[in-house]
Amino acid sequence: MKTNYTKSGDFNIAYQVIGEEPINILYIPGWVSNIDMMWTEPRLAAFLTRLSIFARLIIFDKRGTGLSDRSDEYSTMDERMADINAVLDATKSEKAFLFCHSEGGSVSLLFSLHFPERTLGVIGFEIFAKRRYSKDYPWAPTDEEREMSYRMIEDNWAHGDLDGLKSLVPSLAHDSGFMDWLASYLRSGASPKAALNLQKQNTHIDVTNCLKLIKTPVLLLFRTNNIEIKIEEGYYIAERVPNSKLVEFKGKDHLFWTGDTYPILAEIEEFVTGSRPNKSAFQSTKKKSSKTGVPIEVVMSENFLYNLKVEEFAKLCGRSLSAFKRDFKSTFHTTPSRWIMSKRLEYAKTLLIESDLNVKQICYESGFKNNSHFIQSFKEKYKLTPNQYKSNYIS
Repeated sequence: MKTNYTKSGDFNIAYQVIGEEPINILYIPGWVSNIDMMWTEPRLAAFLTRLSIFARLIIFDKRGTGLSDRSDEYSTMDERMADINAVLDATKSEKAFLFCHSEGGSVSLLFSLHFPERTLGVIGFEIFAKRRYSKDYPWAPTDEEREMSYRMIEDNWAHGDLDGLKSLVPSLAHDSGFMDWLASYLRSGASPKAALNLQKQNTHIDVTNCLKLIKTPVLLLFRTNNIEIKIEEGYYIAERVPNSKLVEFKGKDHLFWTGDTYPILAEIEEFVTGSRPNKSAFQSTKKKSSKTGVPIEVVMSENFLYNLKVEEFAKLCGRSLSAFKRDFKSTFHTTPSRWIMSKRLEYAKTLLIESDLNVKQICYESGFKNNSHFIQSFKEKYKLTPNQYKSNYIS
Protein backbone atom coordinates (compact mmCIF):
# COMPACT_ATOMS: atom_id res chain seq x y z
CA MET A 1 0.00 0.00 0.00
CA LYS A 2 1.23 3.50 -0.77
CA THR A 3 1.79 5.64 2.31
CA ASN A 4 1.25 9.39 2.03
CA TYR A 5 1.66 12.28 4.44
CA THR A 6 -0.38 15.36 5.18
CA LYS A 7 0.21 18.23 7.58
CA SER A 8 -1.88 18.81 10.68
CA GLY A 9 -0.38 21.92 12.22
CA ASP A 10 3.32 21.09 12.56
CA PHE A 11 2.73 17.33 12.56
CA ASN A 12 3.12 14.95 9.62
CA ILE A 13 0.24 12.47 9.61
CA ALA A 14 0.69 9.22 7.66
CA TYR A 15 -2.26 7.78 5.77
CA GLN A 16 -3.21 5.25 3.08
CA VAL A 17 -6.19 4.96 0.74
CA ILE A 18 -7.54 1.59 -0.42
CA GLY A 19 -10.31 1.22 -2.99
CA GLU A 20 -12.20 3.56 -5.28
CA GLU A 21 -15.83 3.28 -4.14
CA PRO A 22 -17.84 6.55 -3.77
CA ILE A 23 -18.51 6.08 -0.04
CA ASN A 24 -15.63 6.80 2.37
CA ILE A 25 -14.79 4.89 5.55
CA LEU A 26 -12.10 6.45 7.74
CA TYR A 27 -10.63 3.93 10.18
CA ILE A 28 -9.66 5.49 13.50
CA PRO A 29 -7.58 2.97 15.48
CA GLY A 30 -7.32 2.52 19.20
CA TRP A 31 -4.34 2.95 21.50
CA VAL A 32 -1.45 2.66 18.99
CA SER A 33 -1.17 1.65 15.34
CA ASN A 34 1.20 1.30 12.41
CA ILE A 35 -0.50 1.36 9.01
CA ASP A 36 2.33 -0.51 7.28
CA MET A 37 2.35 -3.28 9.90
CA MET A 38 -1.41 -3.75 9.57
CA TRP A 39 -0.90 -5.46 6.22
CA THR A 40 1.52 -8.03 7.65
CA GLU A 41 -1.21 -9.73 9.72
CA PRO A 42 -3.38 -11.78 7.32
CA ARG A 43 -6.57 -11.55 9.38
CA LEU A 44 -6.36 -7.77 9.74
CA ALA A 45 -5.34 -7.32 6.11
CA ALA A 46 -8.27 -9.48 4.97
CA PHE A 47 -10.72 -7.49 7.12
CA LEU A 48 -9.51 -4.14 5.76
CA THR A 49 -9.52 -5.47 2.21
CA ARG A 50 -13.11 -6.61 2.65
CA LEU A 51 -14.12 -3.09 3.74
CA SER A 52 -12.54 -1.70 0.57
CA ILE A 53 -14.87 -3.81 -1.57
CA PHE A 54 -17.90 -1.66 -0.73
CA ALA A 55 -16.20 1.57 0.41
CA ARG A 56 -13.12 3.69 -0.18
CA LEU A 57 -11.11 2.90 2.93
CA ILE A 58 -8.79 5.49 4.49
CA ILE A 59 -6.45 4.50 7.33
CA PHE A 60 -4.01 6.68 9.26
CA ASP A 61 -1.73 6.77 12.29
CA LYS A 62 -2.71 9.45 14.80
CA ARG A 63 -0.03 11.87 15.94
CA GLY A 64 2.47 10.25 18.26
CA THR A 65 2.05 6.76 16.80
CA GLY A 66 3.17 4.57 13.92
CA LEU A 67 4.49 6.37 10.86
CA SER A 68 3.23 9.79 11.97
CA ASP A 69 5.39 12.29 13.86
CA ARG A 70 6.04 11.34 17.47
CA SER A 71 5.45 13.65 20.44
CA ASP A 72 6.45 13.66 24.09
CA GLU A 73 3.32 15.56 25.08
CA TYR A 74 -0.32 14.60 25.37
CA SER A 75 -2.37 15.44 22.32
CA THR A 76 -5.67 17.16 23.00
CA MET A 77 -8.98 16.06 21.55
CA ASP A 78 -9.02 19.25 19.48
CA GLU A 79 -5.65 18.33 17.98
CA ARG A 80 -6.80 14.80 17.23
CA MET A 81 -9.96 16.10 15.55
CA ALA A 82 -7.73 18.43 13.53
CA ASP A 83 -5.75 15.35 12.40
CA ILE A 84 -8.98 13.70 11.19
CA ASN A 85 -9.93 16.81 9.25
CA ALA A 86 -6.45 16.99 7.74
CA VAL A 87 -6.67 13.40 6.49
CA LEU A 88 -10.17 13.94 5.08
CA ASP A 89 -8.94 17.06 3.28
CA ALA A 90 -5.85 15.31 1.93
CA THR A 91 -7.95 12.46 0.53
CA LYS A 92 -10.55 14.87 -0.91
CA SER A 93 -13.25 13.34 1.26
CA GLU A 94 -16.10 15.71 2.02
CA LYS A 95 -17.79 13.15 4.27
CA ALA A 96 -16.97 9.74 5.73
CA PHE A 97 -18.17 7.02 8.02
CA LEU A 98 -15.85 6.84 11.03
CA PHE A 99 -14.99 3.22 11.87
CA CYS A 100 -13.35 3.31 15.28
CA HIS A 101 -11.95 0.79 17.72
CA SER A 102 -11.58 1.01 21.48
CA GLU A 103 -9.90 4.32 22.41
CA GLY A 104 -10.59 5.68 18.91
CA GLY A 105 -14.28 5.79 19.76
CA SER A 106 -14.26 8.82 22.04
CA VAL A 107 -12.60 11.13 19.51
CA SER A 108 -14.92 9.78 16.80
CA LEU A 109 -18.00 10.58 18.86
CA LEU A 110 -16.67 14.06 19.58
CA PHE A 111 -15.85 14.60 15.91
CA SER A 112 -19.38 13.63 14.90
CA LEU A 113 -20.70 16.20 17.38
CA HIS A 114 -18.43 19.04 16.28
CA PHE A 115 -18.33 18.19 12.56
CA PRO A 116 -21.68 16.58 11.70
CA GLU A 117 -21.41 17.89 8.15
CA ARG A 118 -18.38 15.64 7.58
CA THR A 119 -19.64 12.57 9.44
CA LEU A 120 -21.95 10.12 7.69
CA GLY A 121 -22.04 7.89 10.76
CA VAL A 122 -19.93 6.38 13.52
CA ILE A 123 -19.20 2.64 13.63
CA GLY A 124 -17.73 1.84 17.02
CA PHE A 125 -16.29 -1.59 17.82
CA GLU A 126 -16.00 -1.96 21.60
CA ILE A 127 -15.60 1.72 22.34
CA PHE A 128 -15.98 3.48 25.68
CA ALA A 129 -17.18 6.79 27.08
CA LYS A 130 -14.54 7.13 29.80
CA ARG A 131 -11.58 5.15 31.12
CA ARG A 132 -11.63 5.94 34.83
CA TYR A 133 -13.84 4.32 37.46
CA SER A 134 -16.73 6.26 38.96
CA LYS A 135 -19.96 5.22 40.68
CA ASP A 136 -22.00 6.05 37.58
CA TYR A 137 -19.48 4.30 35.30
CA PRO A 138 -18.18 1.32 37.31
CA TRP A 139 -16.83 -0.69 34.35
CA ALA A 140 -13.76 1.48 33.79
CA PRO A 141 -10.48 0.63 35.55
CA THR A 142 -9.80 2.04 38.99
CA ASP A 143 -6.83 4.33 39.61
CA GLU A 144 -4.96 1.36 41.10
CA GLU A 145 -5.59 -0.72 38.00
CA ARG A 146 -4.43 2.11 35.76
CA GLU A 147 -1.22 2.42 37.80
CA MET A 148 -0.61 -1.30 37.31
CA SER A 149 -0.98 -0.88 33.54
CA TYR A 150 1.54 1.98 33.61
CA ARG A 151 4.08 -0.20 35.39
CA MET A 152 3.49 -3.07 32.97
CA ILE A 153 4.34 -0.79 30.04
CA GLU A 154 7.44 0.61 31.72
CA ASP A 155 8.74 -2.84 32.70
CA ASN A 156 7.78 -5.01 29.73
CA TRP A 157 7.26 -2.93 26.58
CA ALA A 158 10.73 -3.46 25.14
CA HIS A 159 10.57 -7.26 25.01
CA GLY A 160 6.83 -7.57 24.51
CA ASP A 161 6.25 -9.76 27.57
CA LEU A 162 2.87 -8.19 28.25
CA ASP A 163 0.53 -10.60 30.06
CA GLY A 164 -2.40 -8.36 29.25
CA LEU A 165 -2.06 -9.01 25.53
CA LYS A 166 -3.58 -12.46 25.87
CA SER A 167 -6.75 -11.00 27.33
CA LEU A 168 -7.15 -8.89 24.20
CA VAL A 169 -7.50 -11.96 22.01
CA PRO A 170 -8.25 -15.16 23.97
CA SER A 171 -9.02 -17.09 20.78
CA LEU A 172 -5.39 -16.73 19.67
CA ALA A 173 -3.65 -16.64 23.05
CA HIS A 174 -2.16 -20.06 22.27
CA ASP A 175 -0.75 -18.87 18.91
CA SER A 176 2.80 -17.77 19.65
CA GLY A 177 3.29 -16.47 16.09
CA PHE A 178 0.29 -14.17 16.35
CA MET A 179 1.17 -13.02 19.87
CA ASP A 180 4.71 -12.20 18.72
CA TRP A 181 3.24 -10.18 15.84
CA LEU A 182 0.89 -8.33 18.20
CA ALA A 183 3.73 -7.36 20.53
CA SER A 184 5.81 -6.25 17.54
CA TYR A 185 2.87 -4.29 16.14
CA LEU A 186 2.48 -2.38 19.40
CA ARG A 187 6.22 -1.64 19.59
CA SER A 188 6.17 -0.37 16.00
CA GLY A 189 3.19 1.80 16.90
CA ALA A 190 4.83 3.59 19.81
CA SER A 191 8.01 3.73 21.85
CA PRO A 192 7.76 2.80 25.56
CA LYS A 193 7.54 6.46 26.56
CA ALA A 194 4.97 7.27 23.88
CA ALA A 195 2.86 4.22 24.82
CA LEU A 196 2.94 5.28 28.47
CA ASN A 197 1.96 8.85 27.59
CA LEU A 198 -0.96 7.59 25.51
CA GLN A 199 -2.09 5.25 28.30
CA LYS A 200 -2.04 8.13 30.80
CA GLN A 201 -3.81 10.37 28.32
CA ASN A 202 -6.56 7.77 27.88
CA THR A 203 -7.18 7.80 31.64
CA HIS A 204 -8.52 11.34 31.32
CA ILE A 205 -10.91 10.62 28.43
CA ASP A 206 -14.52 11.37 29.35
CA VAL A 207 -17.22 12.07 26.76
CA THR A 208 -20.17 11.09 28.96
CA ASN A 209 -21.63 14.61 28.97
CA CYS A 210 -21.59 14.82 25.17
CA LEU A 211 -23.47 11.64 24.29
CA LYS A 212 -27.02 13.06 24.40
CA LEU A 213 -26.01 15.86 22.01
CA ILE A 214 -24.86 13.56 19.20
CA LYS A 215 -27.27 13.48 16.24
CA THR A 216 -25.17 11.39 13.82
CA PRO A 217 -26.21 7.73 13.35
CA VAL A 218 -24.06 5.48 15.57
CA LEU A 219 -23.61 1.71 15.19
CA LEU A 220 -22.17 0.05 18.30
CA LEU A 221 -20.59 -3.41 17.89
CA PHE A 222 -19.72 -5.40 21.02
CA ARG A 223 -18.70 -8.95 21.86
CA THR A 224 -20.63 -10.04 24.93
CA ASN A 225 -17.80 -11.64 26.92
CA ASN A 226 -14.92 -9.27 26.27
CA ILE A 227 -13.21 -8.35 29.53
CA GLU A 228 -11.30 -5.34 28.13
CA ILE A 229 -14.34 -3.22 27.25
CA LYS A 230 -17.51 -4.44 28.97
CA ILE A 231 -20.80 -4.90 27.11
CA GLU A 232 -22.36 -2.64 29.78
CA GLU A 233 -20.30 0.23 28.36
CA GLY A 234 -22.05 -0.33 25.05
CA TYR A 235 -25.44 -0.23 26.77
CA TYR A 236 -24.43 3.00 28.49
CA ILE A 237 -23.58 4.72 25.21
CA ALA A 238 -26.59 3.31 23.35
CA GLU A 239 -29.01 4.55 26.03
CA ARG A 240 -27.68 8.10 25.70
CA VAL A 241 -26.94 8.60 21.99
CA PRO A 242 -30.36 9.25 20.38
CA ASN A 243 -29.76 7.73 16.93
CA SER A 244 -27.81 4.62 17.93
CA LYS A 245 -28.02 0.87 17.52
CA LEU A 246 -26.20 -1.74 19.58
CA VAL A 247 -25.39 -5.16 18.09
CA GLU A 248 -23.97 -7.94 20.27
CA PHE A 249 -21.80 -10.82 19.05
CA LYS A 250 -20.64 -13.97 20.78
CA GLY A 251 -16.99 -14.05 21.72
CA LYS A 252 -14.29 -12.65 23.99
CA ASP A 253 -11.78 -11.06 21.57
CA HIS A 254 -11.26 -7.30 21.80
CA LEU A 255 -9.70 -7.25 18.32
CA PHE A 256 -12.36 -6.88 15.63
CA TRP A 257 -10.44 -8.81 12.97
CA THR A 258 -10.08 -12.08 14.94
CA GLY A 259 -12.70 -14.74 15.61
CA ASP A 260 -15.86 -14.83 13.49
CA THR A 261 -15.71 -11.62 11.46
CA TYR A 262 -18.58 -12.23 9.05
CA PRO A 263 -21.36 -10.84 11.28
CA ILE A 264 -19.25 -7.77 12.10
CA LEU A 265 -18.48 -7.01 8.46
CA ALA A 266 -22.09 -7.71 7.49
CA GLU A 267 -23.38 -5.17 10.03
CA ILE A 268 -20.88 -2.58 8.82
CA GLU A 269 -21.74 -3.12 5.16
CA GLU A 270 -25.47 -2.87 5.87
CA PHE A 271 -24.97 0.31 7.92
CA VAL A 272 -22.86 1.90 5.17
CA THR A 273 -24.67 0.73 2.02
CA GLY A 274 -28.13 -0.29 3.21
CA SER A 275 -27.59 -3.78 1.81
CA ARG A 276 -26.54 -6.77 3.88
CA PRO A 277 -24.37 -9.45 2.23
CA ASN A 278 -25.45 -13.04 2.69
CA LYS A 279 -22.84 -15.42 3.97
CA SER A 280 -22.51 -17.45 0.76
CA ALA A 281 -21.84 -14.29 -1.27
CA PHE A 282 -19.48 -13.07 1.43
CA GLN A 283 -17.43 -16.26 1.25
CA SER A 284 -17.62 -16.62 -2.53
CA THR A 285 -14.30 -17.14 -4.23
CA LYS A 286 -15.55 -16.01 -7.62
CA LYS A 287 -14.37 -12.71 -8.98
CA LYS A 288 -17.66 -11.19 -10.16
CA SER A 289 -17.41 -7.45 -9.64
CA SER A 290 -15.75 -4.89 -7.40
CA LYS A 291 -18.55 -5.42 -4.89
CA THR A 292 -18.45 -9.22 -4.69
CA GLY A 293 -14.80 -10.20 -5.08
CA VAL A 294 -11.29 -8.96 -4.33
CA PRO A 295 -9.22 -8.31 -7.49
CA ILE A 296 -6.35 -10.76 -7.15
CA GLU A 297 -3.92 -8.66 -9.20
CA VAL A 298 -4.49 -5.61 -6.98
CA VAL A 299 -3.98 -7.51 -3.73
CA MET A 300 -0.83 -9.23 -4.97
CA SER A 301 0.72 -6.12 -6.50
CA GLU A 302 0.22 -4.19 -3.25
CA ASN A 303 1.37 -6.92 -0.85
CA PHE A 304 4.08 -9.03 -2.52
CA LEU A 305 6.82 -7.52 -0.34
CA TYR A 306 5.24 -8.76 2.87
CA ASN A 307 6.47 -12.00 4.41
CA LEU A 308 3.25 -13.99 3.96
CA LYS A 309 2.65 -17.62 3.13
CA VAL A 310 0.69 -18.58 0.02
CA GLU A 311 -2.20 -19.58 2.30
CA GLU A 312 -2.18 -16.10 3.80
CA PHE A 313 -2.22 -14.44 0.36
CA ALA A 314 -5.23 -16.62 -0.42
CA LYS A 315 -7.04 -15.27 2.66
CA LEU A 316 -6.18 -11.71 1.64
CA CYS A 317 -7.85 -12.35 -1.71
CA GLY A 318 -10.90 -13.91 -0.07
CA ARG A 319 -10.32 -17.34 -1.61
CA SER A 320 -9.67 -20.88 -0.54
CA LEU A 321 -6.13 -22.08 -1.24
CA SER A 322 -7.19 -24.18 -4.23
CA ALA A 323 -9.32 -21.37 -5.71
CA PHE A 324 -6.51 -18.88 -5.15
CA LYS A 325 -3.97 -21.06 -7.00
CA ARG A 326 -6.43 -21.61 -9.85
CA ASP A 327 -7.33 -17.92 -10.20
CA PHE A 328 -3.69 -16.91 -9.79
CA LYS A 329 -2.54 -19.12 -12.67
CA SER A 330 -5.39 -17.81 -14.82
CA THR A 331 -4.36 -14.21 -14.06
CA PHE A 332 -0.54 -14.42 -14.05
CA HIS A 333 0.16 -17.66 -16.00
CA THR A 334 2.57 -18.89 -13.33
CA THR A 335 2.57 -20.09 -9.72
CA PRO A 336 2.28 -17.67 -6.76
CA SER A 337 5.78 -18.54 -5.47
CA ARG A 338 7.48 -17.89 -8.81
CA TRP A 339 5.56 -14.65 -9.38
CA ILE A 340 6.38 -13.34 -5.89
CA MET A 341 10.06 -14.22 -6.31
CA SER A 342 10.19 -12.46 -9.69
CA LYS A 343 8.45 -9.32 -8.37
CA ARG A 344 10.76 -9.11 -5.37
CA LEU A 345 13.85 -9.46 -7.53
CA GLU A 346 12.58 -6.77 -9.91
CA TYR A 347 12.02 -4.49 -6.92
CA ALA A 348 15.50 -5.29 -5.59
CA LYS A 349 16.99 -4.42 -9.00
CA THR A 350 15.23 -1.04 -8.88
CA LEU A 351 16.58 -0.35 -5.39
CA LEU A 352 20.12 -1.22 -6.53
CA ILE A 353 19.86 1.39 -9.26
CA GLU A 354 17.87 4.12 -7.54
CA SER A 355 18.80 3.94 -3.83
CA ASP A 356 21.88 4.16 -1.64
CA LEU A 357 20.97 1.05 0.35
CA ASN A 358 23.53 -1.72 0.70
CA VAL A 359 22.84 -5.28 -0.46
CA LYS A 360 21.77 -6.53 2.97
CA GLN A 361 19.34 -3.66 3.40
CA ILE A 362 17.92 -4.26 -0.08
CA CYS A 363 17.52 -7.94 0.76
CA TYR A 364 15.14 -7.18 3.63
CA GLU A 365 13.45 -4.26 1.88
CA SER A 366 12.59 -6.61 -0.97
CA GLY A 367 10.89 -9.18 1.24
CA PHE A 368 13.71 -11.72 1.56
CA LYS A 369 14.61 -13.15 4.97
CA ASN A 370 18.06 -14.51 4.14
CA ASN A 371 20.84 -12.51 2.48
CA SER A 372 22.59 -15.56 0.97
CA HIS A 373 19.33 -16.77 -0.55
CA PHE A 374 18.68 -13.30 -1.93
CA ILE A 375 22.11 -13.07 -3.60
CA GLN A 376 21.80 -16.57 -5.06
CA SER A 377 18.28 -15.89 -6.41
CA PHE A 378 19.36 -12.55 -7.88
CA LYS A 379 22.31 -14.19 -9.64
CA GLU A 380 20.10 -16.94 -11.08
CA LYS A 381 17.73 -14.36 -12.58
CA TYR A 382 20.17 -11.66 -13.74
CA LYS A 383 23.43 -13.71 -14.15
CA LEU A 384 25.23 -11.29 -11.84
CA THR A 385 25.42 -10.80 -8.10
CA PRO A 386 23.68 -7.65 -6.76
CA ASN A 387 27.03 -5.88 -6.28
CA GLN A 388 28.18 -6.85 -9.78
CA TYR A 389 24.90 -5.64 -11.23
CA LYS A 390 25.19 -2.28 -9.49
CA SER A 391 28.84 -1.86 -10.53
CA ASN A 392 28.00 -2.62 -14.16
CA TYR A 393 25.12 -0.16 -14.10
CA ILE A 394 27.31 2.60 -12.63
CA SER A 395 30.03 1.87 -15.18
